[in-house]
Amino acid sequence: MPIIQRPYVPPEDQPPQEDTYVNPGDTGSVDVSGEPITFYCDSFHIYSSLYSAVMFFGEQMEEREPILRARIKVSPQMLKAFALLASKHVKDYEEAVGPINLPEQVYNAWDIEVEEK
Repeated sequence: MPIIQRPYVPPEDQPPQEDTYVNPGDTGSVDVSGEPITFYCDSFHIYSSLYSAVMFFGEQMEEREPILRARIKVSPQMLKAFALLASKHVKDYEEAVGPINLPEQVYNAWDIEVEEK
């Protein structure tokens, strides 16, 4: 039986504090190579305010806090564009491959109602 981890949600929906994440390999220097950064993400959170949103992409670690891999700040308009594009890709994938089923605890953790098809 696979172990299903609860998505990381900060207490009282507060943005994660930078000092609570471990970021191995961070030397404090800025990467100026121009090459995109590729990483695996299985932990995601969005914190939004009136004028901006911050998307946190992380990786779950056994018996440790998730590792923050990327923090991306966007406008509410860009966040909506991201959501629309992500929804389109999920729909296209499900039409080609089949439905993606998420455990009920994912919906509960983020206080989202399960969509019935």
